[in-house]
Amino acid sequence: MNLTSGAAHPGKRRTDSTIDTLRPDLIVAKDGSGSFKTLGEALLNVTNASTHRIIIYVKNGVYNEKVTVNRPNVTIIGESRKNTRIEFSIPAGNESISRGVFNIFGNGVVLENLTIANTYPHRRHTFALYGRGSFVITKNCDFIANGNDTVALWAEGGGYYYHDNCHFEGNIDFLCPRGWCYVNNSTFYEVDTRAALWHDGGKDPGKKLVIKNSKFDGARSYPLGRYPRDSQFYLIGCQFSDSTRNIIDTNAPSSPNDDFHWGRRVYFADCSAEKGNPEWLNNNLSKAAGAPSISDITAKWTFDNKWDPERTDAPEVLEVKIGKVHRTVDVVFSEPVTVRGNPVIKTKAGKTLKWTASNGGSVLRFALLDKGDKPEKIDVGTGLIFASEANVNIRVAGLKLKP
Repeated sequence: MNLTSGAAHPGKRRTDSTIDTLRPDLIVAKDGSGSFKTLGEALLNVTNASTHRIIIYVKNGVYNEKVTVNRPNVTIIGESRKNTRIEFSIPAGNESISRGVFNIFGNGVVLENLTIANTYPHRRHTFALYGRGSFVITKNCDFIANGNDTVALWAEGGGYYYHDNCHFEGNIDFLCPRGWCYVNNSTFYEVDTRAALWHDGGKDPGKKLVIKNSKFDGARSYPLGRYPRDSQFYLIGCQFSDSTRNIIDTNAPSSPNDDFHWGRRVYFADCSAEKGNPEWLNNNLSKAAGAPSISDITAKWTFDNKWDPERTDAPEVLEVKIGKVHRTVDVVFSEPVTVRGNPVIKTKAGKTLKWTASNGGSVLRFALLDKGDKPEKIDVGTGLIFASEANVNIRVAGLKLKP
């Protein structure tokens, strides 16, 4: 998701007029030039019960704070990836449920253009990004720690996570999702000799960790991943340095049990190593369930068609309902939408019906329609109506009213 130039981005205007209308709701600036000086203060000023999407823009600076997002549908965008930095030192064993520097407990959170670092210096559990929320998107972000579990997204029962053009750095299991996770065009760096990847694919054979078009390196010889329980790894079009070794089975039980039903599931396709491919890196995608081709392996496929964060279709109006008593007009969309500005309905008789400001759901209500009159069109003026769902694109709603 991209933001406008406006006051937040002087001198960087975009040519897409739709994007230009989508300015941030809140601006964080350490120097006091924004709405708030810290991200934590900004988050305290949003209503956790609301479901429409809120966009918070964070100006460059080093923000020494521990951040927790409890509200669903929050987008947090930094001014620049390297210079908008959220960092804190949190050792293992801290008692808070918010174990990381950045903690996500609401669904549909989007992070973009940020560096999030746990600066605790020792080789212990040092979460940079942690949480129990699902449908999480990170784009153009660096996640850095010196210890274990740098990025640990652990929604109850397994969640859905999408990472694009990110950097992951840490010690053992520094990317360790529970559920379904798709990573594209990213870099990985193991700071020690431990296993880089970990995946909890328990209870559902469809859960998987898919990594495409990414690069792996390490300070020393290290295993790519390990098997403490049911897991499923897909490495597609990836490049590995000479320090990378195969995913190890040393944690796997010798026979099936409650945590290990389906055996080793590690699949490679179109990958390459720095000094020639070892045998373990041979293509074996045909052995995966359903024998998918490389072109089949998309984000939507990774999430078993339950979420497509790359979709581009627009929310559409399904129907218009007229209240029998109070003559309210309910415009029903195909999915929850977010309203910017103050849209109105223009009627056939030339009247203007005001929006009643219920935001974030799939129904927008307007009032009040005269008898014998009919809704003709929605006018958003300088505002916008777009999909609330976490997505890499801004999906602007279609506004054609159904007869």
